[in-house]
This record gives sequence, structure tokens and C-alpha cells, in this order.
Amino acid sequence: MMTYGILLALALFMRCGPDIPLRRSLNRHLVECPLDILLARKRHQYLFILIASVMLLISGEALLLFGPELMLVYAADLALYVDVVVIAAASASWSRTHAVLSRWRPRFGRHRVDARKVGSPTPRAKRNQRTPASLSKANDDDGDGPDAGFAASTQRFAIAA
Repeated sequence: MMTYGILLALALFMRCGPDIPLRRSLNRHLVECPLDILLARKRHQYLFILIASVMLLISGEALLLFGPELMLVYAADLALYVDVVVIAAASASWSRTHAVLSRWRPRFGRHRVDARKVGSPTPRAKRNQRTPASLSKANDDDGDGPDAGFAASTQRFAIAA
């Protein structure tokens, strides 16, 4: 119990204490150095350490049969396999979650924080429909003369070509 009290006092001193060389030294050796060591490793190396320690502790007969070198090689292979499986599962889960969220987003609309003011128009507000300009009469009158059927048939062939 006294150890926990000393550790708590040390943590409070490192967090809230005055800026003196002892505090900087404690922070450097107890926080920064271990974080540098942890961040220098990759994910599969941590999996290897975990799997190798479990395999070497549990498998006594297999250790005698295969030897520690082969067991460590198997542990490294298993760690890489587990790392790839976890990455694939996370990637598939993320893509599926993204697809579901993109499907639900239009259904539920915006958050209340993003709601527009009452007086401003919404994006779906109806716009004024423009009426097309009236067509002007041309000088030629193709529709009225005796050759109107011929002009219509040549237009059909011109469109098809």
C-alpha cells in the first residue's frame, strides 16, 4: 500500500511539480525513453513477442521436439499471419461500416447543429421553372406547301445518317 502512495506522489510530482532538473530527469527516464522504445517497434514485433512467450511457456514437449529456434521461427510466422488477418478484418469492417453509414446518412439528414435558419431556403427548395423562349417564324414555310411531306422524309434520312 505504501508503494502505491509513493508512486502516486511521484506521478503527481512529475505532472504538477516545479520545473527543476530532478523533474526533467524523471520525465526523461520514466516517460520519454520507454515511449521511444515502444514507438520504435512495429505491430508484428509485439505480436511475435506475445506469441513466442506463450508458445515457449506452454509447449514443453514441442519445445523439446523442435528446439527453441524452430519454435521462434514458427512464432514469427504466426505473428505475421495474425497481423495480416487482423488488418484484413479491420479493413473489411471499415469498408462495410462506411457503406452502411453512407446509405443511412441521407435518411437521417443533418444534425440539429447544422440545421439552417428558418427563413433561409433549403437545398431542395423549388426553383422557378423557366419557360422556353417562343420560336420565331422563319421566312420559309416548309409545313404549308405541297412539298411538306418530301421535306419531312429528307429530315428523317438526315437524322438516321
